[in-house]
Amino acid sequence: MRHLLLSTRVYGLLLGSSFLLLSCQKSSTEDLMLTDKPAVVQTWRFPCGPACDAAAWVLVMDNGNAYEAANLPADFQRDEQPVLVQFEKTGHKNALQPGTGLEMVSILKIRPR
Repeated sequence: MRHLLLSTRVYGLLLGSSFLLLSCQKSSTEDLMLTDKPAVVQTWRFPCGPACDAAAWVLVMDNGNAYEAANLPADFQRDEQPVLVQFEKTGHKNALQPGTGLEMVSILKIRPR
């Protein structure tokens, strides 16, 4: 009887521990933890060849950092528009040489400021 009671407690502890571990997993809705960051949308022009000029949409953050936003929605493609934005850094730069030279970001959420 005593052995059965001990086994029941051990299984109870294991079951409780597994529920605790499962509940501590990273949420699939990480964007809930992101905060809106103030920025201004700008158009930056750059040379793409001897007789060529190109432009890119850029987010200029309040702290002065700037990122190229390739997936900027059409509603926000206005120069000097203040926005609140959530994005993920891609770790890549535009393939056009020399391009803006800025890191590209993927916009997750954007709204007017």
